[in-house]
Order: sequence, then structure tokens, then C-alpha cells
Amino acid sequence: MNRRFTYWLALTLLFSSCIKDDYEGPDPNLPSRTVIVYLGGDNSLSATLTEEVETLRRGWTYTGNRCLIYLDAADAAPKLLSLRGGCQTYPEPFVETVAEYPEENSASVQVLARVIDDVVRLYPADSYGLIFASHASGWLPAGTLSEPNRSRSIGIDTNPGTLASGTTEMELVDFVAAIPDGQFDFILFEACLMAGVEVAYELRDKTDYILASSAELLAPGFCPIYGKSLRYLFETNRTVEQSLVAFAQAYYDYTNTQSGAYRSTTLSLLRTQGMDALATRTGELLPHINLSLDVSDIASIQHFDRPGSYGDYPASPRYFDFLNLMERIATPADYTAIESLMNDIVVWKAATPTFMDGYNGFAVTRHSGLTTYIEQDCFAGLNEAYRRTAWYVATHP
Repeated sequence: MNRRFTYWLALTLLFSSCIKDDYEGPDPNLPSRTVIVYLGGDNSLSATLTEEVETLRRGWTYTGNRCLIYLDAADAAPKLLSLRGGCQTYPEPFVETVAEYPEENSASVQVLARVIDDVVRLYPADSYGLIFASHASGWLPAGTLSEPNRSRSIGIDTNPGTLASGTTEMELVDFVAAIPDGQFDFILFEACLMAGVEVAYELRDKTDYILASSAELLAPGFCPIYGKSLRYLFETNRTVEQSLVAFAQAYYDYTNTQSGAYRSTTLSLLRTQGMDALATRTGELLPHINLSLDVSDIASIQHFDRPGSYGDYPASPRYFDFLNLMERIATPADYTAIESLMNDIVVWKAATPTFMDGYNGFAVTRHSGLTTYIEQDCFAGLNEAYRRTAWYVATHP
């Protein structure tokens, strides 16, 4: 028998043995939900993965739903884990290994697509969610920064690596290609700089909601709230939006009680349904407005990165507040129209007054919930890459 087929047959049987539970308590009248937690941690985040899995375990309560964890840590074979217990029969939650894989690149479209396909096929549900945890830098493609090993794109894997830095990065278009249309009710980015208009537009056909950060998301990510707030993501007795707002608010409330640089967050919940309308209206405005911004103009627009903190050169911002930009370049009437469309997209947002204060941070005076890139002369290569994004193409007919 073909070894590859034997492996997949064994994997399928192993999955199948875990589908049925004799747990008591779930309401059969409620829709079911399966959430995939994708821990792409074969990188500098590897040391945090044990805490991540443990906090997820502590927060698990069985309600007839499923939580599958794809775990790829450094110096260890990737695994697929299932949260179990948390019920009348087995009150203490536990983690079960349901599959082990040979060494593979978690920052590849093939692996992400396979994990999604396996879980959806073998753990069918009425609703699906994805938590993606890794390094990220929004729409930036691998290899377009002055130091490409710092770009981080979406996910990063150090084994095997394809860049000069010895790493592999998944670009936004690859991430999108791995997800079937209409697959997810929500995607939570436990990653940095993912609240870009470019990201939300690319994912508009893949997920209904996105929870993401305009700036970085400080380690250990959502771990501090999983213990008490993971349950929100599985409460199918209320709307997806209500559940996500409850989860996001819990994270903001926790962060806002911290001190110093740890009191830093810029989180927003985005409804992707409105992205086409925003792109259309923006595309109607751009031919009639002045896009010529000098260095001082750009410097006065709210940004959400910390230039020079990532080994990047030149040290100039790349992530700007979308509405703050529109306020500078559009007429009052056009700005009002854009703001109205934004209100349909950004259903919740919260930010602390400062971000990473004392560590090349910045004050947060504007936070619309979406960021955008502004072309600058110092980023000739990045400008060229930006013009190939779906958002740019849609808004520059």
C-alpha cells in the first residue's frame, strides 16, 4: 500500500475515533462551532506556546463545540491537539493529541490549507472560527523591506527556511488562498499589525469578522484572558458579533489595567461585509483629491508602528490611520461619506492612550480601527508591491 495513503488512512481513523464524545450537557438546539487555533510558533515565539496551550486548556468548557489546536514549535514535530473534558463526565479539561506530522513549514499555504481542510472535514459544524497566532506584518510581502528578514508577513517558520535569514514567510495572498470562500464566521489575529484595510479587503470573502490590532499585539497575546474569556468564542446562543465584542472587551479591559509599556493595545472588530462598498467609494474619490503629501504631512498622520524597532531601514512609518488620512485629503462631504461606511465595518474598537511608552512608542490620538499604507519616496520597492495589492487595484480603476 502507498505509504502516503497509509499515513492519511491512519490519520483519518485517528481523527474519527475522536469525533464522538459521551459528554453530557450540550444543548442540541444550539448551532455547533469548531474553532481552529493555528499556532505557527516555529520561530522566536516558540517559548510561549506551552503557556498558550495551557491557558486554552484552563479556559475550555465543553458545550457541544470543538477546539482544535495546530501546534508547530521549534525543535519539535507539529501536532494537532484537541481540547477535551470540561464537562460532567470529565470536569477537568485536558489536551489530547489527535495527530502528529513530520517536520513541515507552518508558514506555507499548503500546510495551512491542509489543516483547515482536515478539521472542517473531520469535525463538521454549523460555524467555524480561526485564531491565527504567529508573527505578522499585515500586507507586507516577504522580501520588500530593506531588511526582508524583518518583514514577517503572516506567519514565520524557521525550519525549513527559504529567505536569506533562514526563515520562510507566508504572504497575505497565500494566506487568503489557503481559505475557502465563506469558510469562517471569524478570524482572530493573535499577531501584530493585521488591522489593515488591505488585509480586511483581501479577506472579505473568507470571513464575516476579523479581530485584529492596528499596532503590535504584545506577547503573550490573548493568553491572559483565555482562562475566563475563551468561552465567549463558543457561545452560540448569541450572535457572533456579540461574542467577539465580549472577547475583545475582555482583552482591552485586562490590558488597560496594566502599567508602563504593558498598557498598550489598539484592537478593532471588523465586519468584512462592508469592504466592497468602502473600496468603491474610495475609488470614486481618489481621482478627485490631492494625494500629494510631503514628509511633514505624513509625519502628522497617526501611525501605529515603531519605525526602527524591527531592524528596519529607513525608519519611517508604514501603517497609518485610515480615517485620519481621509480627513487630510478628502473634502468634508467626502470624508463624511467614508466615515459612514467605516461605521458599518468597524463594529467595535478600543485603544490605550499610548502604545509602548518609553520603547520608541507613540501616543494614540486617532484610532479608526483600520490602518492603511501611504506611499513614500523612501520605499520605492514597497510602493511597487503595494500597487499590486487587491485593495490598491480596487481603488485605482
